Amino acid sequence: METEYESHSDTLNRIKPLLEQIDPKDIANAFLFSLSTRKLEYRSALGSFYYAKAVPEHEFMDSYNEFLAAAAYECYLCGWRAQEFTTNGLRKNFCNEYNEDRCKYGGSIIGQIHINYALYDLEQFIKLPKVVPTDRDRQIFMEILSCVDRLKSTDKAGKLRDTIIKAKIFKSNRDEVAVLLGELGVCGILAGKDFPSYDVYFPNEYERDPTESKSYFAYPVNRWRARDGINIERLKAVFGFESIY
Repeated sequence: METEYESHSDTLNRIKPLLEQIDPKDIANAFLFSLSTRKLEYRSALGSFYYAKAVPEHEFMDSYNEFLAAAAYECYLCGWRAQEFTTNGLRKNFCNEYNEDRCKYGGSIIGQIHINYALYDLEQFIKLPKVVPTDRDRQIFMEILSCVDRLKSTDKAGKLRDTIIKAKIFKSNRDEVAVLLGELGVCGILAGKDFPSYDVYFPNEYERDPTESKSYFAYPVNRWRARDGINIERLKAVFGFESIY
């Protein structure tokens, strides 16, 4: 029996109406709400929403590697991957992996920049009750962002993560904070002019890693430096805040 997969184009077509159902304000509220409650399933959608929203119309992009290109299982622009379906939908092992990332880490450092994960994440998000963040949530968020001021100009996202953890601003751990910073990169708040967020320029997978080394973080926060600071324009667009103070 031939294995069935959802095609690249079908996956992209499913994303469009899903994005239309979601109010960006609900995405921002859910992210903030997660900070004091540590209900991490509410945090993940921030990165997924802004990644999926930025994905341009495109044809399947083959790998530069001839062997991988012949396999044709991944699009090297949006990150679509062929994933086996059963008569009841996506195989359980994929759902388990995605849901673990959502609920245990508040997202996925790498998965969030793959369209399959973003689709699953947003499908789960619209099932959640809407939430309203508190003043404490907003204060936590501002304190997180203000940690940038404690860094040297050349410091990277890893140093920012460690500074946030050391400050004990909210209950979290190393992996959760790393994912959180990745999401702030995807939506453009932690993205520099030279390596902007996906809505400004959508790089393929070969363009996303620093040339000098591999990074624990994903694009664009893997290219961010403290001298890039906070993108206040994106902060206002995503969360409605005009400054971090």
